[in-house]
Amino acid sequence: MATATEVLDPPVRPSGRVGTWLPPLLLVVASVLARVPALVNARGVNSDAAVVGLQAIHVLHGEWSWFLWGAGYQASLDAALVAAAFSVTGPSALTLMVVPLIGYLVAVVLTYDVLRRAVGRGGAAVACLPLVFAPQSINGVALYAPRQWAITTTVLAVWLASRARGRRAPLWLAGSGFAAGFAVYLDLFTLQMMPAVGGFALWCAVTATRSGPGVPRQRARGVGALLLGLVAGVAVIAWSRAQPVADGAKAGLTLDKIGTNWSLMVDQCLPYLLGLRVFVQDPATLEHHLWPAPWPLQVIQAAAACTFAVAVCWAAVAVVGRIGPVAVRGLGALGLIGTAASVGGFLVSTMPADLLSARYLAPIVWLAPFTLAPAAHALGARWFAVGIAPLVVAIGVGGWYAYAPYVHDGIPVRDPRGVAQDEVVLADALRAQGIHHAAAQYWLAYRLTFLFDEDPVVVPLAVADDRYRPYRDGFDAAPVVAYVFHPSEPRATPEAVETQLAAEGATYRREEIAGFTVLVVRR
Repeated sequence: MATATEVLDPPVRPSGRVGTWLPPLLLVVASVLARVPALVNARGVNSDAAVVGLQAIHVLHGEWSWFLWGAGYQASLDAALVAAAFSVTGPSALTLMVVPLIGYLVAVVLTYDVLRRAVGRGGAAVACLPLVFAPQSINGVALYAPRQWAITTTVLAVWLASRARGRRAPLWLAGSGFAAGFAVYLDLFTLQMMPAVGGFALWCAVTATRSGPGVPRQRARGVGALLLGLVAGVAVIAWSRAQPVADGAKAGLTLDKIGTNWSLMVDQCLPYLLGLRVFVQDPATLEHHLWPAPWPLQVIQAAAACTFAVAVCWAAVAVVGRIGPVAVRGLGALGLIGTAASVGGFLVSTMPADLLSARYLAPIVWLAPFTLAPAAHALGARWFAVGIAPLVVAIGVGGWYAYAPYVHDGIPVRDPRGVAQDEVVLADALRAQGIHHAAAQYWLAYRLTFLFDEDPVVVPLAVADDRYRPYRDGFDAAPVVAYVFHPSEPRATPEAVETQLAAEGATYRREEIAGFTVLVVRR
C-alpha cells in the first residue's frame, strides 16, 4: 500500500536548484508586474487603507488597539505590520501598499508549495496563474490594507495541514487549527472560507497515516491535535469578541434577498470576478460600465467560462468518484467546499448591493488553484496549461482594465490622483490659512488625512463614518475649519453643505484650490 509520503510527495523528475526555486520566483515576479499600474500610483490610496496607515503612525507613537479603528470585525495586525515598515522607511503610501502586497506574495508561494507536493511543479505553477493575473476583487485586497494578511493566514492554515504526516503530524495539525482560528480573529470575512479549511485539515488528519500498525491511534492523535489547535484559535476569537471596540458596519443573514442576490451574482458579480465581462469605472460618476470587448476576447471569455465549469465538474467527479491520489482529491474538495460556501454566503447575506460586491465571492478565486488541482493532475502540466489559458487571459484582462484610471487603452499611466500633487498644493494652502481641521466625504477624508500627515486632519462629513473619535473632537473644537470637495468623489457636493451652513447662519468663504472646492468656516 502507498504510504502517506508517497501520496503527498509524488515522484518528480530530478532537477537542480534552478528547477526548485524558478517556478515560485517567476510567480512572484509576474505577480508584481501585474500590479504595476497601482504601484506607480500608490498615492491614490483609498480611505480604508489610509486608516491602516494612520493607525500605524499612532502605533509608533505608543498608541495601541487590538482592533482596527472603527472596525470591530478586523484586528490591528495590518496596522502593526505597517508600523514596523514605517519605522524603517517612514510613513509613505508606497510602503502602505507594499505591506499587503508582501502578504499576497506569501499566500501565492504557500499555495504553490501545497500544490507542488500534490501535482508537481509545473502543474502547481499553472494552477496559481488565476491568482497572479487576478481580478479586481483580489487586487483590491492584495494592494490595499487591511484584509490581505487575514487571507494569507488562512492559506497558512491550509499549508500547515497539508504537511501533516509522520511523527510530527500532530504538531502541523495543531498549528493549522490555531492559524484558522487566528485568521478569523484577524478578519471575520475569513469565516466563509473556514468550512473548506476545516474540512481539508480534517481530511489531512485522517489520511496522514494510511498503513501500518497503530493507525487508529495515530489518526485519533492527529484529529485531537487539530481540535486542540482549533480550541486555542477559538479562544483567541472569544477573547477578541469580549474586547471593547468601536464597531463598524455589521453584516447579517437573510432569506429575503436570495432572489435579488442571485440575479446580482449571475448577471454581474460572478462574470466580473472570472473576467467573463469587463467593467471599467467612470471616474466622473463612479459608475461601472461594460467595456466592449473585441470579438477575439469574447471568444476567449466564452472558452474561459467553459474551462472553469469543466474544471469544477471534474473536481467534483474526482472527489466523489475517488479518482486520483488522495492528496489531489483533498485539494479538490477544499476548493469545491470553499466555492460552495462563498456562493451560499453571498446569496443569504445582507451585504451584496452592487458590482463591487464581487469581493464577497473572492474566495472562489483565492481557492481556485486547489479547485483546479484534479484537472492539473489528470491532464499533466502541458495540457493543463493549454486548457486553463482562456481562464487566465480572461481574468487577467478584466483585472488589468479594472485598474482604471491608472490604465488608459491598456497602458499603465501615472494619474493625477495617483501622484497626488494637487493634494500637496491643497495641504500647503490650508496650513497657510491656519486651517488644521477639515471635513470631506468619507472616501476623501482619511485619504487626505494620511497624505497630509495629519495636518490638516480631515474627518468624514457624516459622523456615522468616523473611524477615530479624537479626530472628530479636534474638528469640533477648532476655531476655523474647511469643508473639502473634489470631482473624484461626486457623492458629496459643496452646494449641499452651503445650504446647511446658510441654515445655521454660519459665515464662510468659498475657494477653488488645485481642483478642490473648499468652504472655509470661522466659528
